[in-house]
Amino acid sequence: MRSMAAPNNSGNARSPEPEKAAARNGAAFGAIRTLRALLVGTIVVPLLLAAIGGYLSYQASYQNAAAALAEAVAVAEENTTKILDTHMLVAARIEDLLSGLTDAQLRAQEKTLHDRIAQQIEGLPQVAASWVIDADGHELVSARVFPVDRELDHSIREDFRALRNARLHSYVSAVRARSLGGDFRSYFTVSLRRQAPDGSFRGIIVVAVSGAYVASFYDALLGGSAQYAASVLLEDGTSLAHYPGDEEPPASPQQDELLAAAIATKATAGVIANGSPFSREGRLVAYERLANYPVYVTIERTRASIEEEWLKAMAGYAAIGVPAAIGLILLSLLALRRTRREQSALAAARDAITERAAIEAQLHQAQKMEAVGLLTAGIAHDFNNLLMIVSGNITLLEGDLKTNDARRQRFIASALKGCERASDLTKRLLGFARREPVDPQPVDINEVIRRMSDLAWHSLGDRIAVTSRLSDDLWPVYVDPNQLETALLNLALNARDAMAGGGRLTIETVNCHVGEADENNPGIVPGDYVVTSIDDTGSGMPPEVRDKAFDPFFTTKEAGKGTGLGLSQVNGFVTRFGGRCIIDSKPGRGTAVKLYLPRYFGAIERGEIHAAASEHDKTPDPVGDSADRAAGRRAATS
Repeated sequence: MRSMAAPNNSGNARSPEPEKAAARNGAAFGAIRTLRALLVGTIVVPLLLAAIGGYLSYQASYQNAAAALAEAVAVAEENTTKILDTHMLVAARIEDLLSGLTDAQLRAQEKTLHDRIAQQIEGLPQVAASWVIDADGHELVSARVFPVDRELDHSIREDFRALRNARLHSYVSAVRARSLGGDFRSYFTVSLRRQAPDGSFRGIIVVAVSGAYVASFYDALLGGSAQYAASVLLEDGTSLAHYPGDEEPPASPQQDELLAAAIATKATAGVIANGSPFSREGRLVAYERLANYPVYVTIERTRASIEEEWLKAMAGYAAIGVPAAIGLILLSLLALRRTRREQSALAAARDAITERAAIEAQLHQAQKMEAVGLLTAGIAHDFNNLLMIVSGNITLLEGDLKTNDARRQRFIASALKGCERASDLTKRLLGFARREPVDPQPVDINEVIRRMSDLAWHSLGDRIAVTSRLSDDLWPVYVDPNQLETALLNLALNARDAMAGGGRLTIETVNCHVGEADENNPGIVPGDYVVTSIDDTGSGMPPEVRDKAFDPFFTTKEAGKGTGLGLSQVNGFVTRFGGRCIIDSKPGRGTAVKLYLPRYFGAIERGEIHAAASEHDKTPDPVGDSADRAAGRRAATS
């Protein structure tokens, strides 16, 4: 069954109030939706800004760290260059000291030379030791050891072999360890070639660079942070010194591939990074090559330290931004809550205004119908009195004439027929005006429909298929059975006229409970009802006709073919017994009329229904009375 809407019983066109209410509700919903969007924005936008700001802040921290490392490595390069220059200067002074002396003379003056060389390096903490090696690889004199071990062979040293076999003036060697005066120290060496006036090789002068001194410089430069590391490297990646320093000289570590690749290309300076930007395991490395030596200095920093620095900066921003964001969210929640309360209050006020307007409209309609009823009743009574005079005189005239003239008999019969029809119209007017006496009884609607089906439903014609769907255990109702039959027959004939080319008429009964604010049954007082539905497959009604269908004297029939009292009489019958009529109809989709009659809670005897039915079992002839019943046909099909 199609859903149904309550008709507008005022007889006016559909009120614009629903459209206005929908507009107001839409505006209210728009305000709440805007505040909800604002609330979401107060959460999403700060988070988005925090994410963007955090990313930019991290990039800035990364760039600042790279710039700081570049500055630090420039300072380290300058200091390392000075250290190597100092050691080369010490080697040159020793060379000057030994100038003109043969190896034999050096051995003879070892003690004197030992003291003089030790005196030269005494005020230089960066110089760990110094010694002289002859052309055969044996020591001649040392600043730290006296006497030297002349049996120790240094010919296999890397710097010795490089300066003897190549035309090199100086050479920087890898880290080595040696016992000097009982101490074990880490150092790397700077070696200077000794040569005779004829250019022949006479040995080397070795100056050891203190690893502890290099480490102390980086400790001061880097603030002793464990997040930093520094190295002094040869071009081949061999480590000369490193920070943090160890007493044990480290083996040449395998450097990062990117750093090794940069050194291999003899790049002078740069900053490289390894590891993922989102990992704490990576490093940021700044490197720079010394101008006059094949040596690189590097300073590296862990990504974890950069992240910690960034987190400290973000904590400061969060200390300001988070309370502000929370305050904005709370304000948005407060505004949303107040708006909801205001909208609820406004909705309640609008509902009260709408309900009052509906009550006023119902009162106005009741007053109008009361006035029309009084007028109709007066006219009907006067008209009925006049009609009795006319019909009585015609009857007397018929008795006096006593003629067998068929033509005159037909005229008299036609006049009497017109009087009968006028009398029926008077009854309809009195029924509309509610002046007709009623005899309410407990009624089983299913029994009424079954008794009518033998003649009334089949009189609709062969082109109309009638289907009954009668609910079992149907509740009784308390109505006038004669008026109920008339109302059902009236609706059936209206449905027949709406299906001029044939169709299907469905008669259905069902028990129904209407609750509070039942959207499926608008405008009906809550309670138990018996619903009788007359559903056809006819042409249907447009909304403007459906809303006026129950108005008295409203009809769309041609003049002289209808009174407009059919549906109004049905509606009057139902409302008289506390029920409600509802029409659901759309053009081209048929019409369904539902009669809601209140449930009767008393006992019902089947004999009562049969007695009432037999008393009023006078089903009109659908052919002879078709003109009379045309007044009750529904407006859309008239």
